[in-house]
Amino acid sequence: MYMKKFKFIAFIFAIMTTTLILQSCLDDNDGPADLLVISTINKISQDSKDFYFTLDNGEKMYPNNGQEWNSAEFAEGQRAFVIFNELETPVNGYDYNVQVKQINEILTKDIVEMDDDENTEEKIGDDKINTTDMRINKDNKYLTIEYQYYGTHSADKKHFLNLVIPKAEAAPTTEDGSGKDEYINLEFRHNSEGDYPQTLGEGYVSFKLDKIKDRMEGKKGLRIRVNTLYSGIKTYEVKFP
Repeated sequence: MYMKKFKFIAFIFAIMTTTLILQSCLDDNDGPADLLVISTINKISQDSKDFYFTLDNGEKMYPNNGQEWNSAEFAEGQRAFVIFNELETPVNGYDYNVQVKQINEILTKDIVEMDDDENTEEKIGDDKINTTDMRINKDNKYLTIEYQYYGTHSADKKHFLNLVIPKAEAAPTTEDGSGKDEYINLEFRHNSEGDYPQTLGEGYVSFKLDKIKDRMEGKKGLRIRVNTLYSGIKTYEVKFP
């Protein structure tokens, strides 16, 4: 099985009620073990509560006990950490049949466009934040970011994260001087809402890339501007799979 090599940081372990044995694949079946993946929750149909998981490499997992989550009402396209055991009995149309132990939703957001009305510079903010991992799934539908920022991390102090299309993109930067930029320029923005920078916290967020789908043809990936914690403004290039 395809599993991203994310750093499974402290906050992830804090929300898990089961003991995890992290493995790089599901090919070793020495015995039942709790496994963890990042996936997308997809509905069987628009009106159905039944769902399945799509992994970031396009493989599909069938939740054998999915009815236990019928009351959760997951949104189509919701990103999540899934803790599960693989079952031996195959299910037609799926790569894996699994018993789900826990589903932890990942903050899943649309890209926003910077403007002078709703998404202003002041509202979006530009407070310091680090990106410790960024990657795009196989079908180029999501960018998932592992991040760090300072704050009190109390329930009444909410920070806001956005992936932003800037009002005016920077001039193309190419080594050959052709003027043709091979990357789509975006900005990862953080608004701390004035929270006191007490301790370092970590988390994950996934951004839907459908808003820039028509710009992907001929591009190598995304170039993302970040106001980092210790090194000021930096840009990172994340290639399409």
